[in-house]
Amino acid sequence: MESRFYSTAFATIAPYYDKLMSFVNYPGWVDHIEKIINLNNITEKRIFDLACGTGVCLELWSDRGYEVIGLDKSIDMLRVSKEKLLKKNGSLLVNGDMRNFKLGRKMPIITCLYDSLNYLLTEAELLYCFRRVYDALSDDGIFIFDMNTIHSLRDAWGNNGFQRRDEGLFSIWSNRFNPNNNISSLSITLHVRRNGEEMVLREFHQERGYPLMVIEELLRAAGFDCWLYRHLTFTPATEDDLRIMGVVKK
Repeated sequence: MESRFYSTAFATIAPYYDKLMSFVNYPGWVDHIEKIINLNNITEKRIFDLACGTGVCLELWSDRGYEVIGLDKSIDMLRVSKEKLLKKNGSLLVNGDMRNFKLGRKMPIITCLYDSLNYLLTEAELLYCFRRVYDALSDDGIFIFDMNTIHSLRDAWGNNGFQRRDEGLFSIWSNRFNPNNNISSLSITLHVRRNGEEMVLREFHQERGYPLMVIEELLRAAGFDCWLYRHLTFTPATEDDLRIMGVVKK
């Protein structure tokens, strides 16, 4: 896999990302997160979403009466998000890096979803992000995130490839897992038709899996109390889960 032949992640596929992710039950994710918010007696309806992407969850939160702020490194993804939020009151989009952002205001709820944290490829980067979240979180605020496990990247994604068709899009996905650093490298080749002509778009993505113990240690080093669960449950997480969810308090 030659990454130099591929575009930066979340650039060329941005206009097609929602179709590619149409299988994800985002409303169900938001329902579960709202349960966590209510269980923690947080009444302020303000959410800051790191790596907000195309703003699917921001739109869902806004429709539920939340003031939303989204941060993403990709201008292309933010353009799609902006279209969703144009007519929504109390919304703000910020172009920035989740490793070194400064929000300038405290938020009671911060989220980071769909394995965005796995895109941070070193423990140092992950800790930088957790410290920035700590600084941006209100006292007694809550940080909710999900991550792919090593098991997911190694055994489910593995060294596999597959093809998909999604509402007129044809895509080829090819994964390679490096057991030396627990990094999965994914190349996506997307065939689309625009103005009657077929275009071929290519992107290169990398995610790193972390042992649960390391995630907990980094969160505590940032100053948090933390609980890790199997995704969309309140069952304690294990290394055998494919995706975990973190519930973190300041």
